[in-house]
Amino acid sequence: MDKTSADKYIYEYRDRIFGFALGKTRNIDQAEELASDIVYEVYRAFLAKNDITNIDGYVYRIARNVWSKFVQRLEQGRNTENADNITIPCYDEHDKDEPDTVAALRKEISYLSDRQRLVIYMHYYDGLTVAVIASRLSISQGTVKWHLSDARTKLKAGITMNIEKDLEINPIRFGDMGHGGYPGTNGDTADFFHSRLRMNIAWACYHEPKTLEEIARSIGVPKVYIADELAALEDFGYIDKVDASKDPRFLTNMLLTDIRRSEDDTSLKSIIDSALDTLCRIYFPKVLSDFEAAPDHWGMTCDGNDVNFMKYSSVMMAIKALRFTDNYELADRLMVKRPDGGCFIAYACVTDDRFCTRQIKDKYWACGEMTRFDVGDDPKINLSVFSVDCMYSDRNGGWRDNLDSDWISLTKFIHYGRDSLIPEEYKRLTDKGYIFEDRVQPVIVKCDTPEQVRDFIDRYAMDKIYIPAEVKKLSKEIYKAVFEHDIKHQPKQVHDIIKLNAADRLGSMKMLPRVIEKLLDLGLLKPITDIQKKSVFSILCLQKI
Repeated sequence: MDKTSADKYIYEYRDRIFGFALGKTRNIDQAEELASDIVYEVYRAFLAKNDITNIDGYVYRIARNVWSKFVQRLEQGRNTENADNITIPCYDEHDKDEPDTVAALRKEISYLSDRQRLVIYMHYYDGLTVAVIASRLSISQGTVKWHLSDARTKLKAGITMNIEKDLEINPIRFGDMGHGGYPGTNGDTADFFHSRLRMNIAWACYHEPKTLEEIARSIGVPKVYIADELAALEDFGYIDKVDASKDPRFLTNMLLTDIRRSEDDTSLKSIIDSALDTLCRIYFPKVLSDFEAAPDHWGMTCDGNDVNFMKYSSVMMAIKALRFTDNYELADRLMVKRPDGGCFIAYACVTDDRFCTRQIKDKYWACGEMTRFDVGDDPKINLSVFSVDCMYSDRNGGWRDNLDSDWISLTKFIHYGRDSLIPEEYKRLTDKGYIFEDRVQPVIVKCDTPEQVRDFIDRYAMDKIYIPAEVKKLSKEIYKAVFEHDIKHQPKQVHDIIKLNAADRLGSMKMLPRVIEKLLDLGLLKPITDIQKKSVFSILCLQKI
């Protein structure tokens, strides 16, 4: 059959093939895998054969054969309810529902160790004797007999035990995945948790350590499919092996927040709203008036010297000033060093399909603190950048699109002009809105020395902004309230992460969109233009030349 005809028939049969797969597996994920295998084999057959008289029958026969191989690979055989006399009947062309006990037994086989599953399969499916199995696996006959006996015991116990199956029936999914620190070549949390299988593995051993078998049982997936994924999660530091036993237990060390607990959201919002009202009454009005009254506007400049636009950056730095504890040592200890060069604390929110219409990322989301540095031999390229994305900025991509090269290119433009950039550099800066009509858009601050440029992010707010004692007291009260709220329902291994997040919560950039919203309502800020939204909350610090 020519390729055009084959493509046409595959398109016509794809939905029917998926229906066949779903009817056999009764599981969407497995049905997608099976349907993919069938489509591949059918397509190969179409291209290899020219005289197909009954296409329906031809496709069905291929589907049956692929299904048979799929079951053998996935389940390692079928069984009767008597684990002492397991038999594996051959598949015929009739669709028959399996008894519940047989289905349960087949699943229990998938939870056995690789060796025991293989021994069970060779003995009961292939009909091999103990002696032949021992010879093929290079183990003693006594070991084979022990595996058969131990496996039968486990199968009997497994069928009757009460297993927690919430994740098997209703798997979770992650949202709002992020990191605190710097990602490696493989990206961050969202890049690594690209499948729901990995998400559910991490959630299964989050609240208590579990063995590989216990994780497999929790999510209803055979161990053979769990092992490699679990190993990858362990290698990259999302899950820890907590003991060195023959059957070790695993514990997730990233911070997972279950947003399905809607009652908790209400109580936290009340805490934050109360603190916000106080800050917008006694702190931010003075910050803005002091900024406006300062002749040099705290060293800030921008296109057109737009004071209102620069006030947005002053608010950002005023929030950063609300940090009164030194948590660098704790943060450094909690950050996990990844094999790809990344070093960060991983975060994610947890939800499930019941809440699929609910937005995981709310409007008050903020993309942390994005910092960039380049202090080298050329003083004209010495720079520090402090930037935050949130609902009031018109930027996409977060840290992924906040490139060091962009800020270096912009610095070259400032010092050396447009001709210093290649066309691609200039176009990217104009597309991002960092340059508009050949004018630089982000806020600029200039310092005298390379040391001042390097220390700008840590020192700038401290040197410019006065913090009232009442605000310092409020910060301690908020820390305690947020910590007590966030630690509820959370396992012990993430308590230090929660402590780190709760400390100086008023100085977190999570506050930025809430503060801006309040200040706009109070008339202390005015809306900014569309082009200004491209570069708002970005401060570029340069060395004076």
